[in-house]
Amino acid sequence: MSQDHKSIASSESQRWDAVDAWFECITQCSVDGADDCISSCVRTHLGEEQELWQSSLCM
Repeated sequence: MSQDHKSIASSESQRWDAVDAWFECITQCSVDGADDCISSCVRTHLGEEQELWQSSLCM
């Protein structure tokens, strides 16, 4: 595997790790006040500007 392919694979792996951490975080949010909790999880694990946060897949 070339260095470029390794870098891309590593980047993809890091993104999925962040999504996994986000999902684990939101599963711990209570039903009451879940919006604030989910928003906090997104900021912590996905960042403010992540494309996933903007997509209809998440919200």
